[in-house]
Formats: sequence, C-alpha cells, structure tokens
Amino acid sequence: MSLGSDLAAARVAAGMTLDDVADRTRVRRTVIARIEADDFSMCGGDVYARGHVRTIANVVGTDPEPLVAEFDRLHAPHGPSASEVFESETGGERERRGPNWTAAMAAALLVVAMIAVFQVARSTGGPTAAANVGVGSTAAVSGSTSRPAASTPPATTQSPSPTIIAQLPPSAQGVSVRLEVVAGKSWISATGSGKKIFEGVLGSGAIKILTDSTLVKIVVGNAASVRLIVNGVDIGSPGAAGQVVRLSFGPGDPTAAG
Repeated sequence: MSLGSDLAAARVAAGMTLDDVADRTRVRRTVIARIEADDFSMCGGDVYARGHVRTIANVVGTDPEPLVAEFDRLHAPHGPSASEVFESETGGERERRGPNWTAAMAAALLVVAMIAVFQVARSTGGPTAAANVGVGSTAAVSGSTSRPAASTPPATTQSPSPTIIAQLPPSAQGVSVRLEVVAGKSWISATGSGKKIFEGVLGSGAIKILTDSTLVKIVVGNAASVRLIVNGVDIGSPGAAGQVVRLSFGPGDPTAAG
C-alpha cells in the first residue's frame, strides 16, 4: 500500500466518490485523482500537496498524521540551517544601506535658493530690502525683473514618503497568512512586496498574522512546529521537525476548485 492508495481505500470505505471529496475540500477532482495515484505534480508544490493530503484524509475519515509523515519522508527537502537562512535574508539589506542623498540634495537646493533671494534683495533695496525678505515679505522679490529665485523654490523640495504596506484583513482582496506555533519554537522571517513584515523567534502558542496586497514570502525554521492558514484555508504544517522551508503565497493561493 502507498500514501495515495491508502487515501483511495479510505474514500471508498467512506462511500464517497471523487466528486464528493472535491465538493467537500475545494480541491479539484483531477488533483485528487492524481494524489490517489501518488502523483503530486498538480498540487503546486510540497506545501500545498501536504495540505491537500491532510484535508482529504480528514474528509474521508482517516488519520492524516501517518499520511503526512509518510509524505514528509518521501518528499522533504534538505534545507539550510535557520541561522544561515536569516543571515542570507538580512545581509543584503544591511549592505544596501548608504548615505541619504535625498536629504543632502534638499539641503543644497535650499542654500542655493537662500543665496539667490539675498542677491535679489541686495540689488533692489539694500540692507532694508534684505531684512524684509528675511522675515517673509514678498514685496522686494515681486519688484525684481530677473526673479532668479522663482525657478528653484525651496518649498518644492521634499524627501519621498516611505511606502506603507497595506495590512489587509483576511476577507479583503490580497494575501492573508495566519501562522500558529503549535509546539516548541520556530524561527520566522516574512516579507511582503519586498519589505520586511516580521523576523524573530516565536514560542509555543504564538500567533502571527502576515498580510500584503500582492505577495507574502516566508522562511520557516523547525517547520513541523508551525501551522499555516492561507487565505482562510488550513494547509497544516509546511515541513518536518528541524527543517527550514521557504514559502511564497499570492492572492489566489491555495488553488480553489475551478
């Protein structure tokens, strides 16, 4: 007997057809048939395959844990250590940091504008006009024929505002990942749209909601201790004990029946 044949036997024993299981799990009928034939190529990756095995087993009334363990034994990758993963994830960001050229350019433009205003004031009215310009008067500037300061107003020079990552609720359009630590500890690093969402160690019982409008990428250490619910669908544990797993989820994940 194999993993797929065990699922098929449990389905038949429960008196269910492939269509019955597809309706209950929201997994396509063709995907279920392939899984029963030990072909996981249509699942979209090991994480989804593992979640499908768990969901189908629960629906047909058999214990999912031995089946998931068998899947992990046959398909679990050999990943790097958690420390290596986090060093590679965060090292590039530290190296890319550099001088704040935007602030330096803003300061330089402001100095140039102040010199230009001072030159206009001195040519139109001497010290008195310069004093008036210094306290905010616009009369001396408006009387000038050359108006050199008008081409570079300091008020238009601003530093760009930082991008804010949308924190979407599970029901909104986008990606929502609920991460639960069910036992032990797990090392988590998560990014959304290229920005860091979370990084750290979570203990047993901890829950983290990770959201983004387009993409959530997660690195999970000690994957067996973590349970994932992606866009409202429980896909279970992403890997075995001690494994480091890289995951990526979009708005359409996991694939629904269609």
